[in-house]
Amino acid sequence: MKTFIFITLLTFVTVNSGAQIGCDPSLNSNIPPSPYVDGYLTFDGKGDFLRSGDLNPLEFPVSSTDSFSISTSLKIDEPYRAMFIFGKCRTAGWMLGYNNNESGYISIFINNSWKRVYQLGADTSWHDYEIKYNKPDQTLRTYVDGVLTNMYSDFTYVSMADNAAFSVGNVGFFAQYGPQTVNVSSLWFKGSIADIKIFSNANCVVNYGFNEGSGQVARDSLTYFYSDRSYPGYSTCGISHLMLGYMPSPDSCDPEWSAFDNPVQSRFSPLGTGTQYWFSNGSMEFYAEHFSTAMTVHNGNLINGGYFNLAGGNPARCIASWNGSTWSPLGSGLNHEPVGLISFNGELYAGGFFDSAGGVPVNHVAKWNGSQWQNVGEGFNNVVNTFCEFNGRLIAGGWFTSSDTAILSAVAMWDGENWTRMGSGMNGTVYTFAVFRGELYAGGCFNTANGQPASGIARWDGNKWNPVGTGVTGGDKTIYTLAVYDDELYAGGSFIKMGDDFCYNIAKYDGTFWRPLGSGADGAYCNVSRGYINTLKVCNNELYAGGHFSRLNNVTANKLARYNGVSWCSVEYGVDLRPKALEVFGNDLIVNGEFYSASGVECNNIVKYTPIKNLTGIENTTAPGTFKLEQNYPNPFNPKTKIGFRIAETGFVSLKIFDITGKQVAVLAEKDMQPGYYDFDFDAQNLGSGLYIYRLESTGKDGAKNIESKKMILIK
Repeated sequence: MKTFIFITLLTFVTVNSGAQIGCDPSLNSNIPPSPYVDGYLTFDGKGDFLRSGDLNPLEFPVSSTDSFSISTSLKIDEPYRAMFIFGKCRTAGWMLGYNNNESGYISIFINNSWKRVYQLGADTSWHDYEIKYNKPDQTLRTYVDGVLTNMYSDFTYVSMADNAAFSVGNVGFFAQYGPQTVNVSSLWFKGSIADIKIFSNANCVVNYGFNEGSGQVARDSLTYFYSDRSYPGYSTCGISHLMLGYMPSPDSCDPEWSAFDNPVQSRFSPLGTGTQYWFSNGSMEFYAEHFSTAMTVHNGNLINGGYFNLAGGNPARCIASWNGSTWSPLGSGLNHEPVGLISFNGELYAGGFFDSAGGVPVNHVAKWNGSQWQNVGEGFNNVVNTFCEFNGRLIAGGWFTSSDTAILSAVAMWDGENWTRMGSGMNGTVYTFAVFRGELYAGGCFNTANGQPASGIARWDGNKWNPVGTGVTGGDKTIYTLAVYDDELYAGGSFIKMGDDFCYNIAKYDGTFWRPLGSGADGAYCNVSRGYINTLKVCNNELYAGGHFSRLNNVTANKLARYNGVSWCSVEYGVDLRPKALEVFGNDLIVNGEFYSASGVECNNIVKYTPIKNLTGIENTTAPGTFKLEQNYPNPFNPKTKIGFRIAETGFVSLKIFDITGKQVAVLAEKDMQPGYYDFDFDAQNLGSGLYIYRLESTGKDGAKNIESKKMILIK
């Protein structure tokens, strides 16, 4: 790490995981809450499935198999509905099913015939099932809850070799990787599975406990049949087997955990039933690929965009409005998902993958005037990712290179009639904008701006784009999100370095220098940069980050984290798959993306989080005359300074000093105090030069807390 003069230290604040300040450990944070601890997977009967590759040992080769056993704990949610639960069977093989051959029976299909396991009937409770084969005595035995239910003597079987995947939720999948057309029946499993263990001879072939990620979950199956978007066909994240087909998150190793039993206390809560995509084609009916991508607030309502056709259970095509209690469509919507939304001059602007809005042909951008969708000029030749208002003008960024005949490289300004150039633009893609100290900054995946080297970040001076340092390197070399917090510009994305410093996906800028935030965002080792951050938002005077990570500066945080100016903290247990965008609506933080539970709370791609109102960041939000921490004087200082504060009620008060690593270096006050004004002298004679944080905390008789922190500089 390089040493800089003291002024650069103003932005270099990091905290280690053992010194978290202002976090909220009272709710689920570092460990999964119930039902995660005793997890199981729930399948909706409309397209949820798991699948592996062609696991040959599950064919139980006749010549080499002396015994095998198949055991599972599961429950059925819809009585007397035919279901293929799991197995390895396409043109040959075996599978476990319910109500397939005989009414109400759990049965196993093996050697081209069904064998009874148990007459379940309408029973929807949990049971343990086991099927055991023994070659020496040629028997197949079935057990339920440890009790023998059937014994088949003189049992033999023929070869079950087949190019089929082992799958859960249905059977009949090819084992080849990637999207493809397959012949899968509509007998989807509707119920829950807690574990599956399969042994061949003494070898464990499958051991799915669902208490920790052991592969991918294919949440919905439509894009396994056909797809017009590009997703990987396999994942190398799984520690047990590859789970293939459509990936709900191409870069996540997490299964979709159940969120139905043992509800947890949480500050997360759903927005109705969220957003979904219902697919129906004759006998094929299921929830297909669905996710949310963008948000904004417009005319007092939250606007959410994504790939869905239901919002709150009501028809809404790819965009919908939430008024705090109900979802409503915006006309007939869009034909594909928006990825950028903004409220500008009383109208709602959307940019994204769509080419039709309200049935009107458009080119990747449209506006909603409250009653109908309209074109915005000639639009663009490719996707619009983001918008920003700057000096009263609307700015758009994306993958585009032109609007009609005008050459517009990744960035453009709307003049009310046409999209116009902003210099020569960038040679790649723009994903995000932010206005910092009156200037416009753009982040994305590009190497040059206005023909000058600018890796991932550039600044607009009114005439041309300029580099901001040397930019990002490593990983995807991409900045996905920018936000201003505490008079500093924060950048999140997929990168390893910002300039010469290792940052790992997040860095901050004070107008002169970029600096890392400790060890950065990491823990997702499927990615070259150990993860990524794709959204940043300030809410309740704290900075929230969302993306694909399990740690932020060594603090455990599952894809969501918040920064209070001193420490990174988890946001309870985060979400099960991946967040995409953050927005503030009222006093709540709204999180959208592709996920199905947040900290154990069931939701569909969108959820709200209500922060603690009295837990504040580096700037105080308390009303004047009640609780106030003043800036120390003098500042900078050497070696003495004075710190003053005011409290409004009797309570326990602490005033503590921390260094930039979060280590406590002094305690100036820690006692009960009466209302009034106080000041304390701080002598830093035994401390080294640098940035320090002083923190005031007051706890009233009712337990309510006021917290405020400020920075000070010691120069020797």
